[in-house]
Amino acid sequence: MSQHTADMVKVTDATERIVHWILAGSCLFCLFSGLGLMFRSWNFIPALLGGLYAAKWMHIFSGVIFSFSLSYAYFMWRKDCTFEPDDAKWIANGGGYLWETDNLPPVYKYNAGQKLFFWFVMIFGIGIIASGLVMWNPLIFPDLVARWSYPLHVMSAMVIGSFFVVHLYLGTIGNPGTATAMFTGYCSRAWCETHCPRWLAERDGKSVTE
Repeated sequence: MSQHTADMVKVTDATERIVHWILAGSCLFCLFSGLGLMFRSWNFIPALLGGLYAAKWMHIFSGVIFSFSLSYAYFMWRKDCTFEPDDAKWIANGGGYLWETDNLPPVYKYNAGQKLFFWFVMIFGIGIIASGLVMWNPLIFPDLVARWSYPLHVMSAMVIGSFFVVHLYLGTIGNPGTATAMFTGYCSRAWCETHCPRWLAERDGKSVTE
């Protein structure tokens, strides 16, 4: 085993990476195609996809894929994304992102910010799915439900889109070495000691203070 290999720690398995990319890809395609369906100034998007009719059905089927991958992601990651008392302390210190601090509690697999992202995606993802089902055939629903489904769909998409931008930044240039977890499954031991020391210690059979 090379020194480079010895310094790497497997933090995600193939299933986690596949679900992550299917969820992200279907979400991004829904956002992209949805812009073309919603705004005339973005009508080049339906043109790229073969017209409004084709874009609509691509949007719907991508939404179905998003729904299934979101459901799978919930059962796969909910345990590691359950909030702990120390998460409040992590948030109170800005996670070390907003100002320098030496008072951060040791994180397990995911920090409080990642957990918040997970639950926001879950909550507003359900909002997108539920409102999208109503919009698919609004005439079978009460008028009030049908009318409110459109702003709910847009608002939920805006929230997820905004969080996605932050997630993309923090997973790349904001935290160098993070992206490899979802490409190769491995991160450096030094990265793990900084970002998930409790999880690493448990994996190695040590206490977090060793």
